[in-house]
Amino acid sequence: MPWPLIAFAVGLGIWGAATLIDTRHDIALAEVERTVASRMEKDESSEPGSTLFAARCATCHQADGLGVRGAIPPLAGSTFVAQGPELIATILLRGIDGPIRVGDHIFNGHMPSFASVLTDGEIGELATYVSHRFGGASDTLDPLSVAALRERVAHSGGFKGGAEIAASTGAAVGAQPPFVSAIAASLTPEASSLIFTGRGEQWACASCHGDLGQGKENTPRLAGLPADYIVKQFDDFIEGRRVNESMRIVVSTLSNAEKREVAEYYARLRVPSNAKPELGGNLARGEELALHGDWSRNVPACFSCHGPSGFGVAPEFPPLAAQQAAYTANQLAAWTGGHRNNSSLDLMGRISRQLSDADRRAVADYLASLPPVPAGEAEQIAKIGDRP
Repeated sequence: MPWPLIAFAVGLGIWGAATLIDTRHDIALAEVERTVASRMEKDESSEPGSTLFAARCATCHQADGLGVRGAIPPLAGSTFVAQGPELIATILLRGIDGPIRVGDHIFNGHMPSFASVLTDGEIGELATYVSHRFGGASDTLDPLSVAALRERVAHSGGFKGGAEIAASTGAAVGAQPPFVSAIAASLTPEASSLIFTGRGEQWACASCHGDLGQGKENTPRLAGLPADYIVKQFDDFIEGRRVNESMRIVVSTLSNAEKREVAEYYARLRVPSNAKPELGGNLARGEELALHGDWSRNVPACFSCHGPSGFGVAPEFPPLAAQQAAYTANQLAAWTGGHRNNSSLDLMGRISRQLSDADRRAVADYLASLPPVPAGEAEQIAKIGDRP
């Protein structure tokens, strides 16, 4: 064999061996990187409190702790979280009703107390996890410390915003907005009569939906629904696209201006929830459907249309959070049976028909357990007559 051919063959063999070694090295390095990443992910997900955070906090504050712009304050970078687990636990035990400032933004909503739903150990684990992950703290909070906190704040009620948190705990959380004891919204005498006393043979809105639009049992919560959505429902009742004889009678004589003013009133209300799980639904299944859907049945997540935390996407997709469980379940059943068909492209009809009775109860109960729509930054005290 000619020596140039031999030299070429030897060189080709050396190149092949070197390439194989480099490839094996790259594969090994990639495998190491994957292993390290997997371990880091496992370490984070297995830290006590992480599962509780995903179930109880991420729905509102989001999995990355960045919150919802204009509605839910972030945990990441929050001066409140930076104070450590004891303050976080105190907030979990008491809740917040009123405005707080985080960074350059003011958030004015309702954070429920978890005192009745979480044990001392769970409060400690959750507060520790949040302070470690989002506040960079290293302290931990044990169940005995939480028990002492619980006893101290048992009769205190919710914090009246960030100002009370700073004043009562001495937390260094920066300048906080004052708490103003007021709810919404000025009304003309005519609209006030429609809502609270009725007109002629028409009964008052409040007689069924409550003075503050919170609803009850199979009567829906109206507080926080988008005004355009409410007006559309009025028109759908009148035109028969949505069937409810009581509602048709009530709204059939309203002028367009009256429809708008009543709708604006309810849209601007920000009041606590009186809804609760009451149908015996599986809350874990309801949470799964709300957050992730069930693609084995072609059911998208509720929140993919109705917005983060179920706070709605105006004007087409109303808030689901804090809606009465019986009402939600009945509406899903109505879409399933074709008794309600005023959803664009029959979207809700198609989704509802894929859900079992148990699924409808589960998601309705889960949504009823959520806090209501918070006020936006510019809606701390909203007055209808102040619109530009």
